[in-house]
Amino acid sequence: MKEIKKNSKKLTNTDIENMWGGDGPYSQVSLHEQTRILDDSVSRVFLVVEAEINPFTFEYVKKNRKKFENDEAVIQLLNHAEYRGKFGYVVGAGEVEVNVEGARGFAEEQRDVTIQTLIRMHKFIIDEFNLQKVFGFIGNDNSDKQFIWNDKEGKVEATGDVFFDSKTLIGSESGIKNNKMRFFFVIAFNKNFKFKDKTISSFINILDNESNSFRVEIESCESFMDYMLLTTLIPIDIPPAQFIESVIDLSNKINKKSIFIEKYFVSNMNKPTIEEIIDFLKEFN
Repeated sequence: MKEIKKNSKKLTNTDIENMWGGDGPYSQVSLHEQTRILDDSVSRVFLVVEAEINPFTFEYVKKNRKKFENDEAVIQLLNHAEYRGKFGYVVGAGEVEVNVEGARGFAEEQRDVTIQTLIRMHKFIIDEFNLQKVFGFIGNDNSDKQFIWNDKEGKVEATGDVFFDSKTLIGSESGIKNNKMRFFFVIAFNKNFKFKDKTISSFINILDNESNSFRVEIESCESFMDYMLLTTLIPIDIPPAQFIESVIDLSNKINKKSIFIEKYFVSNMNKPTIEEIIDFLKEFN
């Protein structure tokens, strides 16, 4: 994904690099178990919530902290985070001993609050610079124009009738193959839906037909109890949403009860972790 600047505000190559996303703000929140060892034995075990914030977002928000004067969570984060080099700005967002009643629930609540805090900070950056999320290096601004990232100029430019030759480079965090970008899709089954042999066959045919129609390569298709995980290679001129929504729509039409939920999870950064998938599925439980 690459971003579009707003009016006179311009992101330098250093700014983009310090946003960690390769093209936009990326931060992370972790909830992990920490075992503390004293002398030659285990002392205590804690559930720890910790956030790592990309330097550009943290520093830009800090410069504009007055705009967050009514957002106590952001202010607290700005006051307590420490810069740790390649880890960016790190802040402890809560910890609780595992044997305390309700420990897991408390830790998960602290994690979720921290995630929402970072999302608000990211949205501030997005609004300030009018960032448009687009897939890979190609995207649109709800018009007929197509855009591509110009590394030399440090900005996104309209492609016009530009074509991609052997010297054109495109990029994606998850990798490029055959001049196509790798995307991961998680599509969730509707509740109580049960796959039947006939339905499986129909879905495979639809996936095969649509992938051929959109020139998409299916690297893998994994089926689990509640969802499917597709790993695909999509041409740079094909909107990923158009492909997966077509697959979902046609699949739902072959059965009286829809097979898939219309919402889906998509990433061209990394293969979704089980934690990310579980968080996505929670929306429908």
